[in-house]
Amino acid sequence: MSRGLPEWKGAERPANLAVLMREAFVALNARALARLAERGHTAVRAAHGAVFQYLDDTGTTVSVLAERAQMTKQGMAELVRHLEVHGYVHRVPDPADRRAKLVVPTDLGRDVIAIAQDLVPELERQVARLIGADRVDALRVDLEAIRAAYRAQG
Repeated sequence: MSRGLPEWKGAERPANLAVLMREAFVALNARALARLAERGHTAVRAAHGAVFQYLDDTGTTVSVLAERAQMTKQGMAELVRHLEVHGYVHRVPDPADRRAKLVVPTDLGRDVIAIAQDLVPELERQVARLIGADRVDALRVDLEAIRAAYRAQG
């Protein structure tokens, strides 16, 4: 499948900083999805990262997952439903609010999280080989600064 950027005025649209960061994420995430597929987790797709990335090990409501992922509750509920059908999460009553349900990872879900977490050092070593360890350290500092500045703005 092609991942080319869209055309604009007859040429590939210039990649701004946000697009470049997203495309770098997509490339790294593709490696994680390939590793998951190698380990038998073929039902997990890129969109499901929004669930696993923001899921607390003790459980998280769909509303909180949606807020953290900056998506609609309906969209997050659909992702959770898919993962629930495939055995990666289940829903349990929230002890703090009996009207609410917590999405909790199952053993399969915990395996997905562990595989992804175990892959992180490998991916970071690969990036360091590409751009240098000192630039990776600087990149991390820069990305944290950007994240903090925009989080503070609300």
